Amino acid sequence: MKRLITTILFIAVLGMLALTAHAQSYNVLYVTGGGYHDYEAQEELLRNKLSDRIDMEWETDFEAGQDRNDFMLSRFDNPDWINDYDAVIYNICFADVTDNGYIERITQAHYDSGAAAVVLHCAMHTFRDAETKEWDRLIGLETYHHERQQRTFKIEPINRYHQVMADFPEVAWVQPTDELYIVTKTYDNLIPLTEAYGPETEEWHPVMWLNTYGNARVVGTAAGHNTDVMEDQVYIDFLVNGLKWALDKN
Repeated sequence: MKRLITTILFIAVLGMLALTAHAQSYNVLYVTGGGYHDYEAQEELLRNKLSDRIDMEWETDFEAGQDRNDFMLSRFDNPDWINDYDAVIYNICFADVTDNGYIERITQAHYDSGAAAVVLHCAMHTFRDAETKEWDRLIGLETYHHERQQRTFKIEPINRYHQVMADFPEVAWVQPTDELYIVTKTYDNLIPLTEAYGPETEEWHPVMWLNTYGNARVVGTAAGHNTDVMEDQVYIDFLVNGLKWALDKN
């Protein structure tokens, strides 16, 4: 009997060790700031929602503050800035920054390290006047403007069976009032997941997508101008599933 009990305890300990080995916490940097958006409310919302579903240590960089589109964050002066992070979430709007070296320190860090990137809304218009196109290659597409009128959009799935789309509505997501970004170019590694029709351009534009950039997996969405879009459960589910995909290199 003692031998049986010892064996059972041994198996239980092995099981606990196995669970511990497979549990992993991620270091996530959330970079935010610039113009046009309620960054403080969005940071609190996303930090709470994502941390509830992914085990992570969350660090916020809001050095830029609320109103400057030309701000250059001091952390990116260091070429090794990314070393402590598994993923970086960019909810930024720095459209007037054009310093090629600064931009490429950001992109090269992802390319080499494989740290995941999540790019939200105005991150797509960030660095848009720069000579270098590496930020666009990291994102996976190019866009300079959005359609003028904010409206409710019907976001339709393209790649319905990708794992990131597991919780997306079967037919479409009727999105809260938002801006539709006009996409003018996509790069070869882009995987479009959803799209919406723009009545002003009379064209379909990607709204949610995945990309690979060097060793990094990238999750992108042009949605999210207004905070109530980010509060929508469909939006949160997409970010959670996307971030899990980006962090899982297997």
